[in-house]
Amino acid sequence: MSRADDQRQEDLAATSESIHDDARQLARVEDEKHGLDVGDSRLVPLSKEAERLADNVARKSRVERALSEGRTATDADAEAGRPEGPLD
Repeated sequence: MSRADDQRQEDLAATSESIHDDARQLARVEDEKHGLDVGDSRLVPLSKEAERLADNVARKSRVERALSEGRTATDADAEAGRPEGPLD
């Protein structure tokens, strides 16, 4: 494998792990929301956190696809109309 392929392989592995982390966090938030009443003050912030995590999973999944296609993370962000930035 070339250096570029090695780097892409490392990027794919890191992106995959990051997706897994966000998905686990999202599942925990959804579990916490599950038993709450509609008027519970925790529902709105938890829902916002779930939305943020779901957006991260979607964005990182686009990056992962781009990397698997031989493109860069920047290509995936540009394709999605998103500014460059960290994949937090």
